[in-house]
Amino acid sequence: MSFAIFILAHEATFVCYVLFAVLVAFRGSRSWLGGLLFAAAAATAIWSQTPVLMSYDLGPLWLEPAANSVRDGAWLALCLGLIYPRGGQTLLWRALLAVTGVLLALQLSLDVAHTDLGVLAGVHVDSALLRLAATVLGLVLLENIFRNCSGAEFWALKHLLIGLLCILAFQLLSRVPEFLTHSEDPELAIVKPIVFLLALPLFVVSSIRFPNLQVRLHSSRAFVFHSATLIAAGILLQGVAIAAFYVRVYGGSNGTVLAVILLFAGAVAIAVALVSGSIRARVRRFINENFFSLKYDYRVEWERVTRALALYPEQGSAERVLRTLCDLLDTSGGALWIYRASWHQFLPAAKLGFEHEFVPIAQQDPRLAPFLESETSLLNISSDFSAVAWRAKFANYWIVVPLRYRSTVVGVAILAKSRAPKKLDWEDENLLRLVGLQLGAYLIQEETAQSLADARQLEEFNKRFAFIVHDIKNTIGQLSLLVQNTTQFGHKQEFRDDMVVTLRNAVERLQALLKSLTLVGSENVPGSRPSEVIDLVDFLTKFTKEKSSLGQPVTVNTKYPSLGLKLLDVSSLRAVLEHVVTNALEATGSNKPVEIYLTAGAQAAEIRVRDHGPGMSEKFINEELFRPMRTTKDGGFGIGAYQARELMRDLGGDIVVTSKVGSGTEVILMLPRIEPQDPAGE
Repeated sequence: MSFAIFILAHEATFVCYVLFAVLVAFRGSRSWLGGLLFAAAAATAIWSQTPVLMSYDLGPLWLEPAANSVRDGAWLALCLGLIYPRGGQTLLWRALLAVTGVLLALQLSLDVAHTDLGVLAGVHVDSALLRLAATVLGLVLLENIFRNCSGAEFWALKHLLIGLLCILAFQLLSRVPEFLTHSEDPELAIVKPIVFLLALPLFVVSSIRFPNLQVRLHSSRAFVFHSATLIAAGILLQGVAIAAFYVRVYGGSNGTVLAVILLFAGAVAIAVALVSGSIRARVRRFINENFFSLKYDYRVEWERVTRALALYPEQGSAERVLRTLCDLLDTSGGALWIYRASWHQFLPAAKLGFEHEFVPIAQQDPRLAPFLESETSLLNISSDFSAVAWRAKFANYWIVVPLRYRSTVVGVAILAKSRAPKKLDWEDENLLRLVGLQLGAYLIQEETAQSLADARQLEEFNKRFAFIVHDIKNTIGQLSLLVQNTTQFGHKQEFRDDMVVTLRNAVERLQALLKSLTLVGSENVPGSRPSEVIDLVDFLTKFTKEKSSLGQPVTVNTKYPSLGLKLLDVSSLRAVLEHVVTNALEATGSNKPVEIYLTAGAQAAEIRVRDHGPGMSEKFINEELFRPMRTTKDGGFGIGAYQARELMRDLGGDIVVTSKVGSGTEVILMLPRIEPQDPAGE
């Protein structure tokens, strides 16, 4: 019986590894790593056949140990090949290569010559010691692979590494006694091929996963599943039979009873496994994930979803998300609810061909429990037990898909039945899980962008309102001067004419300020405001005349009779000039005038406003002047300088301030000359 098991185990290993070697040769990638795997499989197949030949005296005595050395060398070479991409240029890898080559060459020489190297330092150096050293070297190589491979490489190689680790562990346990006793345990000799046979499925999985190997299997999934089931059952029965035989022979008086119990337990285990839907589903999924190409090309599906979200820009984000799901699963319509934290509900967001009542869903609604309590990727309304609440109201619909952001459900979509009958499997669930994460992140991103836009709109409104308050303050100051001068110059016709102009300008300015509140966000869009060409000299002349009529000493100096300039908003320039001149008048007092100088270059026009006030320090200009809500005036708002600079930058220009304590201040308003006119005398 032992001899029969010995022969069957070796022959089964030979047939399986021959098939694996042929598969690698004809269906694997043409790479040097694939060649090493083929060599290892072929060497293992040859080794598994040599003990059978030797048992019938069909080969020389050195054939089996030599085949053993070649097999070990082939697997060690594969390990070195796996390390090479990351460590091939290092001294350690070269040292490992040299040690492996010397060790195997020496082992093969001793096996063929059937001799040894005598005793060295009290240790008998023979092929048994060298085989033990080769096993330890294999463990060292595996440790290097485990430690240095990336996450993706580990996912592809982990089954191969586990298989080799089990083989090396068995060899270590068997070769240590062999080295100490210089004889091989005959019972362990029966187990050797079985160990390699059990590791073979792990090698096949890694050969399919690893990019540099890429063994391609194409067969019916049902055929592979049933074949794998029969093979697994056969292996299990063989193992149980061997164990039962061993118990019966060596178990003493109770050996037969124990053997029967073991056989019965094995039969019951196989029967339970065959009828268990859970076990069969796990085996089927393992085979589909590791031995077959996936049904979906995720790169294509990712691009498809991305393109779908970019289409239909006239629709809202919720409509695009729902349409993307419908197109992905080829359904005629559905509905989408999006969670709103402030409402503690999932609110209706979009529907397509949805004929039921479209109402909010409370956060505590039992229909949402399967998604909130687990990572369920979909619910089949017609078949899933946890979809009873959905089935009661939406019996004619197909599936419910949660949209998640991280681990939080941010949306729920219900979809109508597909146009063609379709049965969803684990691959569809994986795809929907990934797409649900992508769409959930898209909804959150859109909501965040909308919230940010609203916040910016409110910020723009607040800033503009602050500007308006400041401008109203300046206008009130002008009207106050007008009232004061009325008692003194009201009898003069010229003053009354100027007063009418000033009042009209004040009314127009206040109306423009009110209008600006309704245009928040639109005036900052390029091209939303029409530009106009003005004569800057005429503009400044009228401005100073108006100031003079209010009793404010302001003069303008320029050598140009006219200077054409295109501006996006003349009122903004006037507001800036109003602020700068008002501050200059307050700093100068009534003794000296404020002087305005107009100069122009090829690229820009400059309006320089000079006063004779106390001036400002450079530190104050750099750190405080243009910061909002900073003021040195009693009753000031601290917004004027900041507003002036923002308005100048909106016009495409800028504002520069130069000052010296005790010598006054000069404010330079720089405006780009988009369409300049050549002034006379320039």
